[in-house]
Amino acid sequence: MKSMQEGSGITSAQKPSIAQLHDPQLYEVIADVGHDEVVRFIQPHLKRLSWITAAYWCLNAAVLAGIVFRWLQSGLRIMDAFPITCLGMVAGYLVLLPIHEHVHAVAYRMIGAAETQVRYNLRRLTGFCEAPWAIVSGGEFVRVCLAPLAVLNPILAILAFWPSPGKLALFLAGGLLLHTGACSGDIALVNFVWHHRGRALFTYDDPERKRGCFFRNAG
Repeated sequence: MKSMQEGSGITSAQKPSIAQLHDPQLYEVIADVGHDEVVRFIQPHLKRLSWITAAYWCLNAAVLAGIVFRWLQSGLRIMDAFPITCLGMVAGYLVLLPIHEHVHAVAYRMIGAAETQVRYNLRRLTGFCEAPWAIVSGGEFVRVCLAPLAVLNPILAILAFWPSPGKLALFLAGGLLLHTGACSGDIALVNFVWHHRGRALFTYDDPERKRGCFFRNAG
């Protein structure tokens, strides 16, 4: 775990400048991703096997098993339980998408980003949070990526499994399942950092080019 978090203890004064990051003698570019290309970029990293992706798929399986358990507790017929769970997923998506992105924004602020922006793509029904020009180390980026999963999933799990079994529990469990699945992009990015461990990694968002750049030490 320590190697994935490499750079997490780097202070702002110790971080390279943008000019230094683009000096090929100091750093090499490992990814230059357009903000509208993020989905295509993350897909291979979600499929790439590691303990991170394995743990994530186990979490999804556990949430799904919890929904089945709640359904059996409720005594509802499957034809009654399934639509309620789906409704919870739809409602969860509409409610949780902006909350999810703003948790990313708060995490960026906590590591020192002076500015954050949350943008939505209504055509794809997706959201995107960026911290323009803020140089972020690999460890900090991992924390930003995992913040919504770490903050929202425990709350959703308590809400879904604390009430007595019934329609409300299935509705809330649907929201939990949706949010767990919606964190797949964040997990893919964490996996990307993991597979580039061993050398200091940095990233920043370029709002003018609408791209995110990833660098690692050339040494």
